[in-house]
Amino acid sequence: MTNCIFYSMFFVLFLNVSFGSLRISQVNRVFMSIYKGMLEASILTITDSGEPIMPYFNKEKVDIYIDDYLKENLDRYTKDYEVVTSYFRPVTGDICVTTCRQLKINLKAKINTFYSYDKTQTFTVRSQSEL
Repeated sequence: MTNCIFYSMFFVLFLNVSFGSLRISQVNRVFMSIYKGMLEASILTITDSGEPIMPYFNKEKVDIYIDDYLKENLDRYTKDYEVVTSYFRPVTGDICVTTCRQLKINLKAKINTFYSYDKTQTFTVRSQSEL
């Protein structure tokens, strides 16, 4: 009887670890494959009057695109996640309020009892003269 309990507990632990590692790899694939086109679509390069400006991220569009992307692709693997987007100035690293050119996206997700996920990606907008 003790052997059956021991084997059952070992099997449950094995399944938990196996499915957890599979889910964490799926969450990582979704997060690291953030579609770059949605970030490009959220960059403003001209003013309302049609004048060219230094490109920067439109915060409202970035938030909408990231939220929609993660809801569509991440919800099947975990429902317990948190996304934090932060905006910075590329050279100084100061926190930016308007016309931000560097974006950091942090994803924290609870996979199961043994696994949690926490990664950050950084995206920077540069003009052609800076390349």
